[in-house]
Amino acid sequence: MDTRELTLRASERIREGQPLMLVHIISSEGSTPRGNDAYMIVDRDGISMGTVGGGKVEYRATLDAVKLLAEGASGKKSYSLSREDVADLGMICGGNVDMEFVLLKAGEASEREASLNCLSELERAYLESQNRVIIFGAGHVAMATVPLLENIGFSCTVYDDRAEFASEENFPEADRIICDSYEDVLKKVDVGERDYVIIMTRGHQYDYEIQKQILKTKAMFIGVIGSRAKLEPISEKLIKDGYSKADIDRFYAPLGLQIAAETPEEIAVSIAAELILVRANAEGRRKVRQGRTLKLSDIRSPK
Repeated sequence: MDTRELTLRASERIREGQPLMLVHIISSEGSTPRGNDAYMIVDRDGISMGTVGGGKVEYRATLDAVKLLAEGASGKKSYSLSREDVADLGMICGGNVDMEFVLLKAGEASEREASLNCLSELERAYLESQNRVIIFGAGHVAMATVPLLENIGFSCTVYDDRAEFASEENFPEADRIICDSYEDVLKKVDVGERDYVIIMTRGHQYDYEIQKQILKTKAMFIGVIGSRAKLEPISEKLIKDGYSKADIDRFYAPLGLQIAAETPEEIAVSIAAELILVRANAEGRRKVRQGRTLKLSDIRSPK
Protein backbone atom coordinates (compact mmCIF):
# COMPACT_ATOMS: atom_id res chain seq x y z
CA MET A 1 0.00 0.00 0.00
CA ASP A 2 1.51 3.32 -1.04
CA THR A 3 1.08 6.57 0.88
CA ARG A 4 -1.66 7.83 -1.43
CA GLU A 5 -3.85 4.77 -0.84
CA LEU A 6 -3.05 4.94 2.86
CA THR A 7 -4.29 8.52 3.14
CA LEU A 8 -7.44 7.77 1.12
CA ARG A 9 -8.41 4.86 3.38
CA ALA A 10 -7.59 6.80 6.52
CA SER A 11 -9.68 9.76 5.32
CA GLU A 12 -12.68 7.46 4.89
CA ARG A 13 -12.29 6.24 8.47
CA ILE A 14 -12.02 9.80 9.81
CA ARG A 15 -15.22 10.81 7.97
CA GLU A 16 -16.91 7.81 9.59
CA GLY A 17 -15.95 9.20 13.00
CA GLN A 18 -13.11 6.81 13.84
CA PRO A 19 -10.01 8.40 15.43
CA LEU A 20 -6.67 7.10 14.18
CA MET A 21 -2.99 7.39 14.97
CA LEU A 22 -0.58 8.37 12.20
CA VAL A 23 2.85 6.86 12.87
CA HIS A 24 5.91 7.81 10.88
CA ILE A 25 9.68 7.62 11.12
CA ILE A 26 11.30 11.01 11.67
CA SER A 27 14.91 9.84 11.93
CA SER A 28 16.87 6.58 11.83
CA GLU A 29 20.42 5.36 11.95
CA GLY A 30 22.13 2.02 11.59
CA SER A 31 20.37 -1.07 10.26
CA THR A 32 16.76 0.02 10.53
CA PRO A 33 14.28 -1.55 8.11
CA ARG A 34 12.68 1.59 6.61
CA GLY A 35 13.59 5.18 5.90
CA ASN A 36 11.97 8.49 6.77
CA ASP A 37 9.23 8.03 4.16
CA ALA A 38 7.57 5.16 6.05
CA TYR A 39 4.03 5.67 7.41
CA MET A 40 1.51 3.57 9.29
CA ILE A 41 -2.06 4.21 10.44
CA VAL A 42 -3.32 2.43 13.57
CA ASP A 43 -6.87 2.26 14.94
CA ARG A 44 -8.05 1.67 18.53
CA ASP A 45 -8.10 -2.11 18.00
CA GLY A 46 -4.46 -2.18 16.92
CA ILE A 47 -5.33 -2.84 13.28
CA SER A 48 -2.82 -1.09 11.06
CA MET A 49 -2.50 0.05 7.48
CA GLY A 50 0.87 0.75 5.90
CA THR A 51 4.19 -0.17 7.51
CA VAL A 52 7.16 1.31 9.33
CA GLY A 53 9.36 -1.69 8.70
CA GLY A 54 7.69 -4.73 10.18
CA GLY A 55 9.13 -6.98 12.88
CA LYS A 56 9.47 -6.02 16.52
CA VAL A 57 9.88 -2.29 15.91
CA GLU A 58 6.50 -2.13 14.15
CA TYR A 59 4.92 -4.32 16.85
CA ARG A 60 6.16 -1.99 19.58
CA ALA A 61 5.05 1.09 17.65
CA THR A 62 1.58 -0.41 17.18
CA LEU A 63 1.21 -1.03 20.92
CA ASP A 64 2.33 2.52 21.68
CA ALA A 65 -0.08 3.89 19.06
CA VAL A 66 -3.04 2.08 20.67
CA LYS A 67 -2.03 3.38 24.10
CA LEU A 68 -1.74 6.97 22.87
CA LEU A 69 -5.10 6.67 21.08
CA ALA A 70 -6.72 5.59 24.33
CA GLU A 71 -5.16 8.63 26.04
CA GLY A 72 -6.16 10.94 23.20
CA ALA A 73 -2.61 12.18 22.82
CA SER A 74 0.15 12.55 20.27
CA GLY A 75 3.80 11.90 21.06
CA LYS A 76 7.26 10.73 20.06
CA LYS A 77 9.01 7.46 20.81
CA SER A 78 12.53 6.12 20.28
CA TYR A 79 13.34 2.48 19.59
CA SER A 80 16.64 0.63 19.61
CA LEU A 81 17.04 -2.55 17.60
CA SER A 82 19.36 -5.11 19.15
CA ARG A 83 21.06 -7.92 17.27
CA GLU A 84 18.21 -10.21 18.37
CA ASP A 85 15.58 -7.77 17.09
CA VAL A 86 17.06 -7.45 13.62
CA ALA A 87 17.73 -11.18 13.24
CA ASP A 88 14.08 -11.62 12.21
CA LEU A 89 14.60 -9.01 9.50
CA GLY A 90 17.63 -10.76 7.99
CA MET A 91 19.97 -7.96 9.05
CA ILE A 92 23.36 -8.01 10.75
CA CYS A 93 23.52 -5.25 13.36
CA GLY A 94 21.15 -3.01 15.24
CA GLY A 95 20.06 0.59 14.85
CA ASN A 96 17.96 3.37 16.31
CA VAL A 97 14.72 4.84 15.04
CA ASP A 98 12.65 7.80 16.23
CA MET A 99 8.94 7.86 15.47
CA GLU A 100 6.26 10.50 15.75
CA PHE A 101 2.68 9.65 16.67
CA VAL A 102 0.09 12.11 15.38
CA LEU A 103 -3.44 11.81 16.75
CA LEU A 104 -6.08 12.16 14.03
CA LYS A 105 -9.25 13.17 15.84
CA ALA A 106 -12.68 12.41 14.41
CA GLY A 107 -15.12 13.91 16.90
CA GLU A 108 -16.21 17.48 16.22
CA ALA A 109 -16.44 18.73 12.65
CA SER A 110 -13.47 21.02 13.21
CA GLU A 111 -11.40 18.07 14.50
CA ARG A 112 -12.27 15.94 11.48
CA GLU A 113 -11.38 18.81 9.18
CA ALA A 114 -7.99 19.25 10.85
CA SER A 115 -7.29 15.51 10.56
CA LEU A 116 -8.31 15.43 6.91
CA ASN A 117 -6.09 18.43 6.20
CA CYS A 118 -3.17 16.59 7.82
CA LEU A 119 -3.77 13.57 5.58
CA SER A 120 -4.13 15.78 2.50
CA GLU A 121 -0.81 17.43 3.24
CA LEU A 122 0.80 14.01 3.61
CA GLU A 123 -0.62 12.92 0.26
CA ARG A 124 0.51 16.15 -1.42
CA ALA A 125 4.06 15.73 -0.11
CA TYR A 126 4.07 12.11 -1.29
CA LEU A 127 2.94 13.01 -4.81
CA GLU A 128 5.50 15.79 -5.07
CA SER A 129 8.27 13.42 -4.02
CA GLN A 130 7.41 10.84 -6.65
CA ASN A 131 9.55 10.57 -9.74
CA ARG A 132 7.62 10.80 -12.98
CA VAL A 133 8.23 8.36 -15.80
CA ILE A 134 7.00 9.31 -19.26
CA ILE A 135 6.66 6.23 -21.44
CA PHE A 136 6.41 6.69 -25.19
CA GLY A 137 4.84 3.56 -26.62
CA ALA A 138 1.95 1.60 -25.10
CA GLY A 139 2.77 -1.92 -26.22
CA HIS A 140 3.10 -5.14 -24.24
CA VAL A 141 6.34 -4.15 -22.50
CA ALA A 142 4.80 -0.87 -21.37
CA MET A 143 1.74 -2.72 -20.06
CA ALA A 144 4.01 -4.93 -17.95
CA THR A 145 6.25 -2.05 -16.85
CA VAL A 146 3.74 0.51 -15.61
CA PRO A 147 2.31 -1.57 -12.71
CA LEU A 148 5.83 -2.35 -11.49
CA LEU A 149 6.91 1.28 -11.57
CA GLU A 150 3.75 2.55 -9.89
CA ASN A 151 4.33 0.11 -7.04
CA ILE A 152 7.86 1.37 -6.36
CA GLY A 153 7.20 5.09 -6.14
CA PHE A 154 7.18 6.22 -9.77
CA SER A 155 4.32 8.13 -11.34
CA CYS A 156 3.68 6.98 -14.91
CA THR A 157 2.49 8.93 -17.92
CA VAL A 158 1.83 6.79 -21.01
CA TYR A 159 1.95 8.36 -24.48
CA ASP A 160 0.96 6.62 -27.73
CA ASP A 161 -0.65 7.63 -30.99
CA ARG A 162 -3.01 4.63 -31.06
CA ALA A 163 -6.28 4.88 -29.17
CA GLU A 164 -6.65 1.12 -28.89
CA PHE A 165 -3.37 0.97 -26.94
CA ALA A 166 -3.35 4.27 -25.02
CA SER A 167 -6.40 3.47 -22.89
CA GLU A 168 -7.38 3.25 -19.23
CA GLU A 169 -8.32 -0.38 -19.82
CA ASN A 170 -4.71 -1.21 -20.72
CA PHE A 171 -3.17 1.09 -18.11
CA PRO A 172 -5.46 1.32 -15.07
CA GLU A 173 -2.49 2.18 -12.81
CA ALA A 174 -1.13 5.04 -14.95
CA ASP A 175 -1.50 8.57 -13.60
CA ARG A 176 -1.97 10.03 -17.06
CA ILE A 177 -2.61 8.66 -20.55
CA ILE A 178 -2.04 10.73 -23.69
CA CYS A 179 -3.23 9.64 -27.12
CA ASP A 180 -1.81 11.96 -29.75
CA SER A 181 0.64 12.05 -32.63
CA TYR A 182 4.39 11.87 -32.07
CA GLU A 183 4.85 15.28 -33.64
CA ASP A 184 5.60 18.16 -31.26
CA VAL A 185 5.26 15.96 -28.17
CA LEU A 186 6.79 18.67 -25.98
CA LYS A 187 3.72 20.78 -26.62
CA LYS A 188 1.57 18.02 -25.14
CA VAL A 189 3.68 16.93 -22.19
CA ASP A 190 6.22 18.92 -20.18
CA VAL A 191 9.50 17.11 -19.52
CA GLY A 192 11.43 18.41 -16.53
CA GLU A 193 14.92 17.81 -15.20
CA ARG A 194 13.66 15.28 -12.63
CA ASP A 195 11.72 13.23 -15.18
CA TYR A 196 12.55 9.80 -16.51
CA VAL A 197 11.74 9.15 -20.17
CA ILE A 198 11.35 5.67 -21.64
CA ILE A 199 11.13 5.29 -25.41
CA MET A 200 9.62 2.05 -26.66
CA THR A 201 7.35 2.85 -29.59
CA ARG A 202 6.30 0.32 -32.22
CA GLY A 203 9.10 1.22 -34.62
CA HIS A 204 12.57 2.72 -34.72
CA GLN A 205 11.43 5.58 -36.93
CA TYR A 206 9.02 6.67 -34.19
CA ASP A 207 11.75 6.13 -31.57
CA TYR A 208 14.00 8.40 -33.61
CA GLU A 209 11.36 11.13 -33.76
CA ILE A 210 10.92 11.00 -30.00
CA GLN A 211 14.66 10.89 -29.29
CA LYS A 212 15.23 14.06 -31.36
CA GLN A 213 12.67 15.93 -29.32
CA ILE A 214 13.57 14.59 -25.88
CA LEU A 215 17.25 15.52 -26.38
CA LYS A 216 16.08 19.12 -26.28
CA THR A 217 14.94 18.66 -22.68
CA LYS A 218 16.84 18.29 -19.42
CA ALA A 219 15.31 14.92 -18.58
CA MET A 220 17.53 13.17 -16.05
CA PHE A 221 17.04 9.77 -17.68
CA ILE A 222 16.34 8.80 -21.28
CA GLY A 223 16.04 5.07 -21.87
CA VAL A 224 15.62 3.51 -25.30
CA ILE A 225 14.59 -0.09 -25.79
CA GLY A 226 16.15 -2.26 -28.48
CA SER A 227 19.33 -4.13 -29.33
CA ARG A 228 22.62 -2.33 -29.97
CA ALA A 229 22.53 -3.40 -33.62
CA LYS A 230 19.16 -1.68 -34.08
CA LEU A 231 20.06 1.38 -32.03
CA GLU A 232 23.36 2.20 -33.75
CA PRO A 233 21.79 3.40 -37.06
CA ILE A 234 19.54 5.77 -35.12
CA SER A 235 22.54 7.18 -33.24
CA GLU A 236 24.37 7.68 -36.53
CA LYS A 237 21.33 9.46 -37.94
CA LEU A 238 21.15 11.75 -34.92
CA ILE A 239 24.84 12.61 -35.33
CA LYS A 240 24.14 13.57 -38.95
CA ASP A 241 21.29 15.75 -37.70
CA GLY A 242 23.80 17.74 -35.68
CA TYR A 243 23.55 16.09 -32.29
CA SER A 244 26.83 15.49 -30.47
CA LYS A 245 28.33 12.34 -29.01
CA ALA A 246 27.59 13.81 -25.60
CA ASP A 247 23.93 13.97 -26.60
CA ILE A 248 23.96 10.35 -27.71
CA ASP A 249 25.65 9.33 -24.45
CA ARG A 250 22.62 10.60 -22.56
CA PHE A 251 20.70 7.55 -23.73
CA TYR A 252 20.47 4.48 -21.53
CA ALA A 253 20.46 2.03 -24.38
CA PRO A 254 19.70 -0.78 -24.56
CA LEU A 255 17.25 0.02 -21.78
CA GLY A 256 17.19 -2.27 -18.76
CA LEU A 257 19.78 -4.08 -16.68
CA GLN A 258 21.44 -7.02 -18.37
CA ILE A 259 19.63 -9.98 -16.81
CA ALA A 260 18.95 -12.01 -19.99
CA ALA A 261 15.33 -10.82 -20.02
CA GLU A 262 13.19 -12.09 -22.90
CA THR A 263 9.47 -11.83 -22.15
CA PRO A 264 7.67 -8.49 -21.70
CA GLU A 265 7.37 -9.23 -17.99
CA GLU A 266 11.08 -10.00 -17.63
CA ILE A 267 12.02 -6.90 -19.62
CA ALA A 268 9.76 -4.86 -17.33
CA VAL A 269 11.68 -6.17 -14.32
CA SER A 270 15.01 -5.21 -15.92
CA ILE A 271 13.69 -1.70 -16.66
CA ALA A 272 12.30 -1.23 -13.15
CA ALA A 273 15.59 -2.41 -11.65
CA GLU A 274 17.56 0.10 -13.70
CA LEU A 275 15.30 2.98 -12.69
CA ILE A 276 15.60 2.02 -9.02
CA LEU A 277 19.37 2.09 -9.33
CA VAL A 278 19.46 5.39 -11.21
CA ARG A 279 17.09 6.97 -8.70
CA ALA A 280 19.18 5.74 -5.77
CA ASN A 281 22.36 7.17 -7.30
CA ALA A 282 20.63 10.46 -8.11
CA GLU A 283 19.40 10.80 -4.53
CA GLY A 284 22.81 9.94 -3.13
CA ARG A 285 21.54 6.84 -1.39
CA ARG A 286 24.07 4.07 -0.93
CA LYS A 287 23.31 0.74 -2.49
CA VAL A 288 25.50 -1.83 -0.82
CA ARG A 289 26.29 -5.23 -2.18
CA GLN A 290 28.86 -7.48 -0.56
CA GLY A 291 30.07 -4.61 1.61
CA ARG A 292 30.64 -2.03 -1.11
CA THR A 293 28.68 0.65 -2.93
CA LEU A 294 26.93 -0.62 -6.02
CA LYS A 295 27.36 1.61 -9.06
CA LEU A 296 25.72 1.62 -12.47
CA SER A 297 29.00 0.53 -14.05
CA ASP A 298 29.01 -2.59 -11.89
CA ILE A 299 26.00 -4.12 -13.57
CA ARG A 300 25.62 -2.39 -16.93
CA SER A 301 27.74 -3.60 -19.79
CA PRO A 302 29.50 -0.82 -21.74
CA LYS A 303 27.55 0.93 -24.47
